[in-house]
Amino acid sequence: MNFDNLSQLLTDYVSAYPTRRNQIAIWRPPLMACAPADDRFLRLKEITVPDHALPRDLLHEAKSVVVWFIPFKRHIQRDNAGGRRPALSWGRAYASTNELIDHIGAALKAAIENCGGKAALTPATHNFDKKRLVSLWSHKHLGHLIGLGRYGTHCQLITPAGCSGRMGSLVTDLHLGDHPLVTADELCLQKAGKTCGKCIQACPVSALSADGLDRAACFSRLRENYHLLMAPDGLPDTTDVCAKCQVGMPCSLKSPIQIG
Repeated sequence: MNFDNLSQLLTDYVSAYPTRRNQIAIWRPPLMACAPADDRFLRLKEITVPDHALPRDLLHEAKSVVVWFIPFKRHIQRDNAGGRRPALSWGRAYASTNELIDHIGAALKAAIENCGGKAALTPATHNFDKKRLVSLWSHKHLGHLIGLGRYGTHCQLITPAGCSGRMGSLVTDLHLGDHPLVTADELCLQKAGKTCGKCIQACPVSALSADGLDRAACFSRLRENYHLLMAPDGLPDTTDVCAKCQVGMPCSLKSPIQIG
């Protein structure tokens, strides 16, 4: 098992998934990046919280960290553009993509184990401290450190396929090498010193600014959206959605800056 095998397995799995599950295809081709489980991940405790997990906390023999991104198709993003509340279709896409990510993780883990390796996973979402509103295993921060993408002003990861989608990750004891997709320092127009700030303007509760994210205001809005719109549709309690900062942006479908 090598990185190319794992990446192809991801692509094939996402491509075949809608037919197998009798669902509408709402995803574009996925992306994957990988890095050795080295000292770069010590930064997680500096840039997140001191008790953020390290790769070895998930798997003592961790040698590689793998992160993948499943981007939504344009029509899903278009449904959620405009207005102050999320589209129900966006909530359904969010929930079904979390299920997809969990299935992907299981499939990748099985493939690694079939080759004699070990792998460890965490859930696609809600693996976080609800008091501090921070993730204790942040797929986005992992993606930033290994070069899957770069953080934008909206605190989303901007990848070569944009920021609108969902992420998953695993650690393994296999040596898979270093496979970044991005080497540029910034992919966000605002953070690169260019004129933008559209995500700040799009936030319905003014939780975003050039200085960062008001986590409490954002999370309160997500829970409000859930109880108002998603719970009546029978969606799981983990369907915390808004994503107005992810749609209709220059970085929604692609990086607005050369990847480098």
